Amino acid sequence: MLVEKNIDLQNSQLAWLRLEQEIPYELEDSFYWILRNLQINRFSFEQDPNNKSTQTLFIWLPLNEWSVRDQDNLVQSLISMAKPFELTLPACKWIQVKDEDWSLTWKKNWRADPVGKSILILPAWLDVPEKFLERKIIRLDPGSAFGTGSHPSTRLCIEALADDPPVGKTIADIGCGSGILSLASLKLGAKSTFSVDTDSLAISATKINSALNNFPENLLNVCLGSIEELEVNIPEKKIDLVLCNILAPVIRSLGPDFERIIGYKGKVILSGLLVDQIKELQEFFFSLGWQVLEIRTMDQWALMILTLKSS
Repeated sequence: MLVEKNIDLQNSQLAWLRLEQEIPYELEDSFYWILRNLQINRFSFEQDPNNKSTQTLFIWLPLNEWSVRDQDNLVQSLISMAKPFELTLPACKWIQVKDEDWSLTWKKNWRADPVGKSILILPAWLDVPEKFLERKIIRLDPGSAFGTGSHPSTRLCIEALADDPPVGKTIADIGCGSGILSLASLKLGAKSTFSVDTDSLAISATKINSALNNFPENLLNVCLGSIEELEVNIPEKKIDLVLCNILAPVIRSLGPDFERIIGYKGKVILSGLLVDQIKELQEFFFSLGWQVLEIRTMDQWALMILTLKSS
């Protein structure tokens, strides 16, 4: 009987709950953040090429570890992420499933993702589709990534880089996440990048994705931290271009320190901003001695390109 109980226990550990939640595309990065904070690592986003407004979030949870109360708390956490954007999530679905290799299950949902006119974001296990052979390929491991290129703020950054390629420039990527903006910069001709993030998981993700794209460490430098670490590690000539794809409150907190790392005639690309935050941030950076060179928008998200007035 004891053996039978052990077998039952083992079988119970192989049962899973799968949460299915439809979410707007613009909330993808926010959901990455909260799931990582909740230490939930088994999740994926299914993207329908014919649906440009929403995607489906799948979360796999061990059945024997998640009570009904825990499940309800998770759903409320997801709902709370949509409220600041004045969005309402539709009802989610809970499905009990037998043991499955969830990592292979979510892999089948990923596709090659063209961004702008020259970049292709490609899950590491896929071959390059023939129609995209002329593009610059960025290989990513979405299982470790904090940003996969689908979020409007990330696409705005990549398109801005592609429209004015940073050839020969030294880049700082603050809040690098998956490293996707650093990778795009190098693919577009940057001399080197210095990528920082305050999350150790993001640092690991950036290193993994750097290796997938065969970039040596002296080209894509990765460090745990923020502007202080950049000051210690950047070359004497300082940074030509700062990339900062983070939410507006964090950008405001970092803004006064950008001048310490930027070189002569250097630029700063800010993304992760909501359209209705543009005016306030323009005034904020104007007071710090910056001028806005360009503003771009996509859906409700915005990007600003700055340079110092004295440049």
